[in-house]
Amino acid sequence: MRALWIVAALAACHHADAPVAAAPKGPTACARAADNMVAAMLAGKPANETPAEAADGLRNLIRERCERDAWSAEATQCLIGVQQLSDAEPCAKLMTEDQQAALVRDGNAQFGRPAGATGADGQRIESKQ
Repeated sequence: MRALWIVAALAACHHADAPVAAAPKGPTACARAADNMVAAMLAGKPANETPAEAADGLRNLIRERCERDAWSAEATQCLIGVQQLSDAEPCAKLMTEDQQAALVRDGNAQFGRPAGATGADGQRIESKQ
């Protein structure tokens, strides 16, 4: 009889395991920043001018650099709010030199722009290596 009470007491004292936190729904801040940057870059360009593969490659590159380099919440929120490319300039100031250099380096490697090339706006692209 005593054993029965011990089992009953143990069963009554058993706590259910804590619920596992659910994974966040929707895209991450880095994914949203990347999507928004690519949208700003493509704004006003004919759909056939930039292949989907190139846009997807750029989107993935920005997202990966953001995640790997741990861009600040302030920088990613700034990029999420960009409406046009010129709006992104203040966002770059929220990133470290190393974060900016990694993005430029990987972009040059992926898209074949050598250091010192000019961008679509005619500005010289500097690579900080």
